[in-house]
Amino acid sequence: MDGRRLMALFACFVLAFTVVLGRCAVVGANGSYAQAAQGQLVTSLALGSDRGNFYDAQGVPLTGQGKRYYALCIPGESSYARLFDAVSESAQDLLYTRRNSMQPFLVPLSSDMTGLGIYTYEVPERYLDVPIASHLLGYLNGDGEGVAGLELAYEDVLHRDAGSYVQCVTNAQGTLLEGQEPVLTTPEQTGLGVRLTLSEPVQRACEGIARSGMTQGCILVLECGTGRVLASVSLPDFDPGAVEKSIAADDTSLLNRALCTFNVGSVFKPVLAASALERNMDWFTHDCKGYVEVDGHVYRCAMGIHHGLVNLRGALEQSCNCYFVRLGQQLGGEAIWEMADRLGFGQTIYLSGGMKCAAGTLPGADVLENTGQLAGLSFGQGQLTAAPLQVAAFMDAIAAGGLWHTPFVVEGLVDEATGALSQPAEPAPAQQVLNAEDAAYLRDMLESVVSEGIGGDAATEAQTAAGKTGTAQTGQFTEEGEELLNFWFAGFWPADDPEVTVVVMQDGLAEAEISSAELFSRVCDALHYLELGGKDEPAQGAADEGAEKR
Repeated sequence: MDGRRLMALFACFVLAFTVVLGRCAVVGANGSYAQAAQGQLVTSLALGSDRGNFYDAQGVPLTGQGKRYYALCIPGESSYARLFDAVSESAQDLLYTRRNSMQPFLVPLSSDMTGLGIYTYEVPERYLDVPIASHLLGYLNGDGEGVAGLELAYEDVLHRDAGSYVQCVTNAQGTLLEGQEPVLTTPEQTGLGVRLTLSEPVQRACEGIARSGMTQGCILVLECGTGRVLASVSLPDFDPGAVEKSIAADDTSLLNRALCTFNVGSVFKPVLAASALERNMDWFTHDCKGYVEVDGHVYRCAMGIHHGLVNLRGALEQSCNCYFVRLGQQLGGEAIWEMADRLGFGQTIYLSGGMKCAAGTLPGADVLENTGQLAGLSFGQGQLTAAPLQVAAFMDAIAAGGLWHTPFVVEGLVDEATGALSQPAEPAPAQQVLNAEDAAYLRDMLESVVSEGIGGDAATEAQTAAGKTGTAQTGQFTEEGEELLNFWFAGFWPADDPEVTVVVMQDGLAEAEISSAELFSRVCDALHYLELGGKDEPAQGAADEGAEKR
């Protein structure tokens, strides 16, 4: 290679080097490039999405009041070693798998560890430490979306895109840049929540009574004459923050028993009584010998008790199956079906936002042409099934002077910034399903079930109570051959001037440890101490006069 070529090649190298050097100078002088380079090292860590909350009728928050903590783990620091023994097993797994991570990450904690020099962030826990009304509220999936209960029914209202997050500026190894502290950003709380008809103290009282007195079943409390659900409890309960445990257990804890259907039993007998009163058949009597035969099939009273000569009042007081079989024959299947249909049996009840109870089974008039089917329905057996919510609504109609109110659980939407009710719910209009005089007489007879009959366990410390017991056969048996039964009590309190309608149901048991009537009594006593129904002199309305006339 001659000297000219060597010089030309050298000149090319110098030119190329000059161009590269000039380009570097331009890039270095341009602030946007520096910002872009820094942006590659900014990490945003979400602390969970914001979500609208549920409130009771007085505005008490039912969600979003718990606390949870997250620790910020930074590569190259000692947070891994300091946190490992202080977190749950699942969090330990997270720490282990990400111990060599080149980016900061968050680890859930049970307490604040700021004092140990660890960046700790407190965020609202969706569900309370002791969850409330779990079956009504429902639960969320891993993405924070409602998948059950009112969480699902009001997903469109409660869902929000923005949530709290931590922003870190780090170098390529994931270590915080000097002088760059993590920044917590929390969006301003705006949007809508959902105000319920529930009363937080009444709900808590019923939950405590249920847990102390039953293993599985439900308690429902309605405000008499409005349809507002004041409390709804279902057992066994579940933890809405750890639903996977109930799924793994494969038990029935995720079922909302208040909305499921069950064999009803004798709580259905007031339906026949209402039909008889409407047809002026309260004169009907029967000499009960403990059993009655219909077309070769024998139906018995509980334990074969011989009640003797009983009228409608006495048959309700003693829950005489034989009387109601004969009364059913007198009324006929069409009359019974018509009254039961009017009182809401066999019909879906929509609580709010698409949440509903199952319709259950009400045998049609054609089915009841069969004498056996008619006999079974007459004391609440056979094909009949109903949800506790349906039973509560029908009993409430008796307490409310014959007016049937659709139960509902949402008062409306609430502006979370101001607490104002922005979109009140519009309850369905009441329906007159019984005349006031018949409802008053039936109410008086149901009071005597408690004061004179087999419902004595339902008697309360203050005021008087009214209602009906029920023990329903299910056709299911234990391995030892004992039949599993459903134990009911449905009634209202105070009897003379009802303020609440209460249904207690325990399902699938060979024997109830505490009777449903006694649990009803405990609920009413708790309501008395909460100053519901504390009137000294119950009012006597015109409807009560109808009871005296008979």
